Amino acid sequence: MGRASRWAVFAAALTLAGSSGCNAINSIGPNCDRSADTNTPVRYTEGTVEHGVYMSAPWNGELLWFPAGSRYELEHGLGEVPRFVDIWLSFKKCGTGESTIAPAAGNQAELRTIDANKLVIVNGSCVDYWLLVVAGTGDGEPNPPQDPEAMPHGSCPVEDAGM
Repeated sequence: MGRASRWAVFAAALTLAGSSGCNAINSIGPNCDRSADTNTPVRYTEGTVEHGVYMSAPWNGELLWFPAGSRYELEHGLGEVPRFVDIWLSFKKCGTGESTIAPAAGNQAELRTIDANKLVIVNGSCVDYWLLVVAGTGDGEPNPPQDPEAMPHGSCPVEDAGM
């Protein structure tokens, strides 16, 4: 390719990039509808609560199909606003029984609502996953010690530090 041809290709690429902006790039990449209008929340009332911790499915059980743009309204049954919510994703249906799971990050799973009755979770990405949600109230200690002095302190001193 001659020098003039290289300059022509460079000039054409520069013109295309400058005139089309992000819209041209977005039209090449993933394109899915993530709007609330076309992705109404799916109400989910199953799952279990044990010792103040809700799980939408067992670690090695059937996870919830979570396609791009979808929304779940999970009724957690905790009776109060959870103190923590962990959202896990997999590319396989049966969690750790079939594959691996990993914590969601970024817009893979967006927590839109958290209250005493439900969690609303949105797949803000253009990728399909399988979903597992764990939420808890922080009062999951099944047998709290009767005497606070019975708690082991390890190498930490028990006396007041004067703060």
